[in-house]
Amino acid sequence: MRNKILISILIFFILISFAGTAAAIDVKFHGNMWQTIGTTDYASTLQGGHKSGKTDFFSYNNMLNIEGDKGGYNFLDSKKNVSTFFGLTKARLRCEATTDDGLAKFVYGLEVGTMNWGDKKENKGFGLSGDGVNQETRFAYLQLAIPGLGDNQLVRAGLQPTKINQWVWSETAAGLTYHGKHEEARWMLGWYRGDEDRAGNSKDDDYYVAKIEGKVLPDLTLGLFAIWAELGDNNIAGNNIASADWTDTDVIEDTREYDAQYYYIGTTSNFDNGMLFGNYDFIYQGGDIEFIHDAGLAEAHDLDRKAWLGNLTLGYKFNNKFKLYGNVLYVSGDDDPNDNDAENFDSIDVDVKVGIIFFKDSLLADCDRYVSDAPYLQDKGLINYALTGEYKIDKNHHLRGAARYLQTAEDMKRFDKKEKDLGTEFDIWYTYKYNKYVKIKVEGAYLAAGKGADLLAASSDGGNVFKLAAGVQFKF
Repeated sequence: MRNKILISILIFFILISFAGTAAAIDVKFHGNMWQTIGTTDYASTLQGGHKSGKTDFFSYNNMLNIEGDKGGYNFLDSKKNVSTFFGLTKARLRCEATTDDGLAKFVYGLEVGTMNWGDKKENKGFGLSGDGVNQETRFAYLQLAIPGLGDNQLVRAGLQPTKINQWVWSETAAGLTYHGKHEEARWMLGWYRGDEDRAGNSKDDDYYVAKIEGKVLPDLTLGLFAIWAELGDNNIAGNNIASADWTDTDVIEDTREYDAQYYYIGTTSNFDNGMLFGNYDFIYQGGDIEFIHDAGLAEAHDLDRKAWLGNLTLGYKFNNKFKLYGNVLYVSGDDDPNDNDAENFDSIDVDVKVGIIFFKDSLLADCDRYVSDAPYLQDKGLINYALTGEYKIDKNHHLRGAARYLQTAEDMKRFDKKEKDLGTEFDIWYTYKYNKYVKIKVEGAYLAAGKGADLLAASSDGGNVFKLAAGVQFKF
């Protein structure tokens, strides 16, 4: 591992030497660092266990597939409702080397994923004496422009950003993509590999993407995208904390596998005339889940995926300092774990901004401390009603506040109870622009928990939740 780190550092120094000795290569560095301290009365809300990119939720045989879900069900674990205080560090460094004719670009990005101060973590953390082995690759791709078309037609190969849609897929993935633009329109086509079976193609996970967006009016932009996903022979991790009867029992060992074919069709829009502004997303997810019926395992009927997501934001700018906007988000959930339909929406890999307590609109979330990075909880979906105000005090001070009501789209069932109400959340964000590159932030949130939030706890009484964080972000 240390040899890999040394090789990575050597690559950077080689590129720097190229920049200093040859005009043929232009090298630029970009970086982003967070230093954060925070506190909460529920340590379990910091576990980052509900991962969209590693969990495909659906119910089968009255069980819920929880493959990749580190946090399990106790998101508001009442056994951990004591206050905790912590410090966090996260850093990214990206190198972009471009030929002087602009036709080729080499992009390589490194990341030190968030580390708790003092965390030893098998020599990977930030314990005493530091020197942890904690570096990872975020980007590694080559970009080529098609000769004669400048930067209007590009091809990228390797580990690269996706940015398909904020609710479906926004994180990095390895693949081959084509990007084009003309006047007010942009489009892309791509193939990404999500998981590879080196012995053959039958178990590979492949994603095929098409996207186009452009201005149809001076104030209005429309977009369309489609994704086809072929998921081969994935393993199930079953748990009979099920959708129908959410009891506290052990994970069932189940070696069953399944194939899945999903498709997403989405339309998006943005509008801004200087005073009125807004945006919407409407996305349908379809497809099927086909089980591989191994001998000795209980029969599991195949499933049809039928899910959707709708998002609408409308706002008004009163002046250059103050704006107010409302948001409604609906994400479908699965109401019956025993039928043939998986009606819950399932993102590919995202980082959604739906408040501070559960999702990723905060310093703590930037530092990978959150409950869910996807716009749902388990297979029950989400409904969010939010009112947000932003006030630019002056050129250096910015204040944002929000009140939101949260509930799941379908009932959660546990402890012989059936509830949707997650509660009312109050969020506040303050940013001070220290200079061109540095921002100082203070953020906090309080959840007046509903009865549905109690069902996310290890007991039937979860209680209210607060989070508070302050930190510095250096970005160049």
